[in-house]
Amino acid sequence: MKCDVLVVGGGPTGCLAAASMAHELQVKVLEEHARVGEPVQCAGLVTPRVVEMASASDAVLNKIDGACIHFPGGRVIELQGNEVKAVVVDRGEFDRRCATLAQKAGAEVLTGSKVGSVERTADGLRARTAEGELECRALLAADGYRSGVARSLGFDRARDLVRGSEVDLRLRVEDQRKVRVFLGNDVAPGFFAWAIPCGDLTRVGLCASREKGTPQDHLTRLLEEQGWAEAERVRTYSGAIPLGHIARTFADRMLVAGDAAGMAKPISGGGLFTGMTAGKLAADTFLEAFRSGDLSQKKLSIYEERWKAVYGKELRNSYRVRKVFVRMCDRDLDKAGAHLDSEKAKAVLATGDIDFPTALAPGLLKACPSLLTIAPLLIFRILWR
Repeated sequence: MKCDVLVVGGGPTGCLAAASMAHELQVKVLEEHARVGEPVQCAGLVTPRVVEMASASDAVLNKIDGACIHFPGGRVIELQGNEVKAVVVDRGEFDRRCATLAQKAGAEVLTGSKVGSVERTADGLRARTAEGELECRALLAADGYRSGVARSLGFDRARDLVRGSEVDLRLRVEDQRKVRVFLGNDVAPGFFAWAIPCGDLTRVGLCASREKGTPQDHLTRLLEEQGWAEAERVRTYSGAIPLGHIARTFADRMLVAGDAAGMAKPISGGGLFTGMTAGKLAADTFLEAFRSGDLSQKKLSIYEERWKAVYGKELRNSYRVRKVFVRMCDRDLDKAGAHLDSEKAKAVLATGDIDFPTALAPGLLKACPSLLTIAPLLIFRILWR
């Protein structure tokens, strides 16, 4: 088989890329699993803009306009926005909607097709699968954090990794508009835990640094502490999130996007906005390259400039915040909570955008100048670099 562009990975990143260029190029999408969207490995909490990007409003389960942040010492900071800040999506259905967009645009989506290796040829690349070989003139690696495709062609891995575990409980919480966030090194070392209301279900999960024990053990303790251990478990999820994007995301005839490039947001772990944006920009770059007949590394390098112009600064600043966060003990976290527990600070936090969280820094510092005592160098670098 042959095609113009081979997209490895049938998630939202790869499928949105395919949908954006299949009207002009012959595009094939290879998805290793038997069905797009399965297994689910995501909490499914995204901004409304992400739903709009996929035209997937029918995958929305709930709308969120507030949050309760639980600190180790027992302090709870309640935030209330004046508009919908996030939505909960059925991630499987969301992924399948993205695949439908790709197919409607003319791309061929092949499921149950795992790429074993990729090699360069005289005029393109050749991917080997269990079903045979597929030759392409260009390739987009969107095959997740493991990305055997990117690794086989010499691309780096993300700088960090957290592992996660999550469960959907047959439990209806009273406040359906607020997500609960739990901080603490005994709760979710190196990250945080969450409880997301989804009607008659509540999605509870956490991530932890890979050297801090299994996330399943931490999740079991959280469920016991919150009195949820006896609730019926409808389904469970597990996965990993790469943090800290790779140094280079382009090469001759090839681009890397999404988790394969480590584009998840270091503060929240969310990767749909960054990945889908990169997928769209990768498609634009490939279209221009094919029109000019130039698929060289130099020509394709504009892709990296484009995605960095949208959220490169945010990823860089967020990773700096993460580096400070993982060094904080519970006492430090409680001190931060005490600084933030004021009406002015909470009003600023309530305006936050989970796709661009560090944009809050100037307003938060103005409302709460005592935050400078926690990490003055970090705040300086976020504000002035």
